[in-house]
Amino acid sequence: MWSFMKILLIYPNKTMTTRIPLGIGYLVAYLKHAGHEVGIFDTTFMDCGSGVSDDNLRAASLQVRNPDFAQYNIVAKKIDILNELDKKISVFKPDMVAVSVVDPNYRFGLILAEKIKEKNKNIFVIFGGPTVTFSPEEVIIEGVVDAICVGEGEQALPELCAAIEEGRKIKNIKNIWCKEKGDIYRNDVRPLIDLDTLLPPDWNMFDERHLIRPLGGKMYRMGVFAITRGCLFRCTYCANFALSGIYKGKGSLYRIQDPEKMVNQIAEFKRRYNLNFIFFVDDIFPLHRPHVLDKFCSLYKEKVRLPFNVSLHAELVKEAQFAKLVDAGCRNVCIGLESGSPSIREEMFERKCSNAQIIEAFRLAHKYKIRSSTFNIIGIPGESRKDIFQTIDLNRKANPTTATLTFLHPYRGTKVRDICLKEKIFDIGKEKAHEDGYRTDSCLNLKNVSAKELNGIFKTFQMYLKMPKICYFFIHLAEGESIFSKIIFSFLKKIFYCITYKEAVRDFSDDPAFCSNNNDKSAKGTPKEGCEVVIASNNS
Repeated sequence: MWSFMKILLIYPNKTMTTRIPLGIGYLVAYLKHAGHEVGIFDTTFMDCGSGVSDDNLRAASLQVRNPDFAQYNIVAKKIDILNELDKKISVFKPDMVAVSVVDPNYRFGLILAEKIKEKNKNIFVIFGGPTVTFSPEEVIIEGVVDAICVGEGEQALPELCAAIEEGRKIKNIKNIWCKEKGDIYRNDVRPLIDLDTLLPPDWNMFDERHLIRPLGGKMYRMGVFAITRGCLFRCTYCANFALSGIYKGKGSLYRIQDPEKMVNQIAEFKRRYNLNFIFFVDDIFPLHRPHVLDKFCSLYKEKVRLPFNVSLHAELVKEAQFAKLVDAGCRNVCIGLESGSPSIREEMFERKCSNAQIIEAFRLAHKYKIRSSTFNIIGIPGESRKDIFQTIDLNRKANPTTATLTFLHPYRGTKVRDICLKEKIFDIGKEKAHEDGYRTDSCLNLKNVSAKELNGIFKTFQMYLKMPKICYFFIHLAEGESIFSKIIFSFLKKIFYCITYKEAVRDFSDDPAFCSNNNDKSAKGTPKEGCEVVIASNNS
């Protein structure tokens, strides 16, 4: 009987997104709390052969201006990943390997698991994460997978480890599906976890470069947190729709942690990791809960005093609460616009907020002089070029600082995936081949817009948004891929940078509300395309 287990957690990050994954951080904390030895195999800073990183892709499509990542050693190291994994297994000698996967890295996760099983058939391999939760039958049948965790794993994974330690059967553990003698045992999920009982996530095992993130053209030591889980809405492109079914009768999907507990955690992590910006990744920050907001703002202003980012739903934005958020330190808001076509937004995405509500939310961002960003999607079933230009027009009216743009991808667990399959515009058989390209083009065979036209609009979207309409003729010419189009695009790009420089680059560390926290700047880099590079240090 083992006194403890050695568990290797694998984070198969192919896009070099520097952000400590919250879920894995919580699992590390719970496994350590149960007495286990935990290791991490993180591919974030390894060259995974998937092309351009997310941050560089956004810069190439003019969505952001990034500092020079190489200056902070945020580069993909050319290395034999499978050989590195083999060495990690040989040195760490894990009893269990847990792989966390989302749709874009699922196949990559399987490749890593296959490498492990090739020489170490007795290592217990378990998969978890969104892909597993929404397609458990697809994952559990994989030969390299011994078990899967459906839904939240903070309680389920330590329980599984305890059962294995003690030689007990594992086929009745809630949230866990496992295989035994050719049979698959499928267990229901346990009730949703009470966020006030959560242990703080453990960040100590992650590369420190995960804390260095760009925003507004500069670099910060950025901490990622969530005061909530779940969402109030059921948009068709989001997996919360499926989660609500999986956890039906198991508690409220949308949960809010006690603000005092969260603020105390942030204050401690600020001190421990020298943070100077806080990034909340909640689907919806609880602006709509006045008592929660009041308590959070009061405590945050007293104990943390750092600039922060939140995501909001335009339908829930009210000026009184918005003003309190800004007073507490909010300096960046992200709001889903998704589509400027009311019919697509309401009928395809089931988002009921009006154009007026979206415009009003951004009016408040301008009034209170904070940075703002829209989320936008193109390549939607039934969408036409005219619909896409409605999205551009609504952005022009809202006038966000920046606009994030993505192609619609029908992820597992989303209602829009079922729509795409029903309309026969999405081929599941080609999903594996498209894993590396989901960020760079559409995987759908759309009827009203060709792939070539869609890619051209994606490339020039920001120009249409920020440049005068008198330029539209030339921007349209720049959509193409001919040498002439590329020359026009290069010329317009220079004009675009001149027009947007002042709003694209913003130094939150110079804000008078926080300057006592950020008295000097620990790193300055060479300006790149007009962008100063700053990491402010926190000396409070």
